[in-house]
Amino acid sequence: MTGKASVLVGFTPFHLLPMREVLPRIEGDTYVFHPDLRGTRTWFREGTVRFLGRCDEPSRQRLAKYFLAGRDIDRLAKKHGKVDVYVPHPYNPLSNHAFFHPRAGDRYVYQDGLLNYYDAMSPLGSWRTRFERKAKAMFAGLRYRTYTGHLSGIESQTISGGFFSHPDRIVMADRFPVLTRIGFQQARPSSGKADGTLFLDQPIEEVVGAELAADLRRKTVAYVNALGGSVYYKPHYAQKLERSLHPAWRVVDADLAAEPAETVVPRLGVSNVVSFFTSALANIAVSCDGVICHATAAHLVPIRVDGRPSTLAELLSAFGVKAVELP
Repeated sequence: MTGKASVLVGFTPFHLLPMREVLPRIEGDTYVFHPDLRGTRTWFREGTVRFLGRCDEPSRQRLAKYFLAGRDIDRLAKKHGKVDVYVPHPYNPLSNHAFFHPRAGDRYVYQDGLLNYYDAMSPLGSWRTRFERKAKAMFAGLRYRTYTGHLSGIESQTISGGFFSHPDRIVMADRFPVLTRIGFQQARPSSGKADGTLFLDQPIEEVVGAELAADLRRKTVAYVNALGGSVYYKPHYAQKLERSLHPAWRVVDADLAAEPAETVVPRLGVSNVVSFFTSALANIAVSCDGVICHATAAHLVPIRVDGRPSTLAELLSAFGVKAVELP
C-alpha cells in the first residue's frame, strides 16, 4: 500500500462545475473521470491530477472510457488499499462501481443540480430500472449494486462529507458529518450590455407526458419570443426527438452545447434564461448577476422536502428563479 488516492467522478455537463470546486480540496493523488471534457480539460491540470480511463482523449469511445476507468479504480484500490470516492450519486454505472467498491475509503457526495434539495428517491425499486442499470454496467465491465433511499446514496453508506452551494438547504443534512460550501460564480462579459435569451431545452415528456409536453413546448416558445431580442437554443445532453426550437433561434455550437449551461450564460452575455424546470436555472440565478431565470413548468412537478409536500416551483423560487404558469 502506498500513499493516499482519491477518485473524483462526474458525467453530466453540470458536474464539471462542482468538480472544479471540489478538486483543490482533495489531498493526495487525485484521479478524475468525466466522459466529455472537451474545452474544460484544462480545469483539471492543477495539482497532482491524473485521468481515469483515458477520459481526456476525445477520440476514445464513451463505453471504452467507462470500461478502462473501472479497471483503473480496481487497480488503484489494490495498490493503495483504500481509495476515497467523490461522486454526485451512485446511480451512474461508474460512480456506483466506485461508491460501493469493497475497498472504498471515505465517501463524499457533491452537488448534482437540485437533487440534494428535495426527497429524490432511488428508482431502483423497479425491476425494469434495476435490469437497465445492471445491463449498462455489465456492458462496461462494471459491478453495480442496487440501493434504496435517497438517490444520492446517503442512506445506503456512511458519508464522510458533502459539497454544496447551499448546505443550509439540503435535505437529510444529519447524514453529513461535514458540509462544505462551494460556489459557481461566473464572470460577466467584459464588453457589451447583456441582451437576449438563452433557452435550455429538456426532455420533459418523461415527466409530464407527451400531450401536456407538446402544449408546454408551444406556449414556452411563444413566451420566449415575447421577451424580445435574439434567442440562443441549447439542447439537453439527453434530448430526445421532441424539441422546442423556433426557426428564428440560433443553436449554440457543439462546444457550447457540451458545456454546463452555467458557463455558457456569461459567454453569450444574455439577460434572460428560460427553461421548463432544469436545476441549471437555480445555479444561474445565484451565480450570474443581472440574469433573470424563468421556469415555465416547475409548478407541474410535485416533490417533497424532508417529507413536506411541495413543487419544483417553490424550490426554484427559493433560489431566485421566476416560476411562470403559462395560460
